[in-house]
Amino acid sequence: MASKQAQRQAARQQLQERMAAKAQQEQHKRKNGWIVGAVGGALVLVAAAIVITVNVSNGDGDDTGGQDPEMAELIDQAKAASTRCDGIEPSGEGAVGTATEGVTDGQPVQDVYLECVQMTTPDPASSESCIYTSADGTSPTPASTQPAAGTQELSIVTNLGVITVDVDTAGAPCTAGSFTFLAKDGYFDGQQCHRLVNDGIWVLQCGDPDARAAIEAGTPEMAGAGSPGYSYEEENLPVEAENNYPAGTIAMANAGPGTTGSQFFIVYQDSTLPADYTILGQVTSGLDLVEQVGAAGVMQVTAPTGM
Repeated sequence: MASKQAQRQAARQQLQERMAAKAQQEQHKRKNGWIVGAVGGALVLVAAAIVITVNVSNGDGDDTGGQDPEMAELIDQAKAASTRCDGIEPSGEGAVGTATEGVTDGQPVQDVYLECVQMTTPDPASSESCIYTSADGTSPTPASTQPAAGTQELSIVTNLGVITVDVDTAGAPCTAGSFTFLAKDGYFDGQQCHRLVNDGIWVLQCGDPDARAAIEAGTPEMAGAGSPGYSYEEENLPVEAENNYPAGTIAMANAGPGTTGSQFFIVYQDSTLPADYTILGQVTSGLDLVEQVGAAGVMQVTAPTGM
């Protein structure tokens, strides 16, 4: 299996080739109207585009806002979806089951539904190259260049109340970009949080698009395998230390290196975990809702899903 460095290098090369091809296409379109002296200038522009691409893929970033059409379109789409949950009130629906004595890892007793999820508009002042790998080669993925400046606010309207998160877009641009991409189309809306751990580590896990159907079908052990149809590498990892995922952390679940998708977990009490899970941001309000879910307890499932 190719190393991460080799994968990044290959992706950078592909991105450079696409930029060069795009510039060449534009050159052909304008060929009939050019004078001989303009050809040299066009070649300079092609070289400049490649240099800019290399800088972006190395994480240097550039101010693409208002300049790059693809970035401008991404920002416009994010802005249009940034208020999609405004005015939506928590439904208050959801059953409360009976906790299984002695079980600390399984389905939450309290049903938790994600009723609407939105992300605020990202800042395009700098950007980062991201590699999103489609699971089947045809599933849509976020754009390969994502905003990488400042923070965004993630709002999660649940049946129990609203959770808001300060997203570290600068530290986790590919993860923030994925959340923005998925939230704008309502990917998370209607999902059910499928896993709760309330001893040793304290987390509520959500983000599986198939979890609710599995739970409602009476097969909660099938929850936890769903994905958005693509995966990407981890970023913004903490150090290996005690309580390296403190209360209020929202981080990404995975099934091993390079398998981050859409599943995430909210830490509601200081927890020590392997430093393998991307930290997306910090809860700024609504953590008490997750604490209440944790206190309600866990129902046993046949095969609790892994993190």
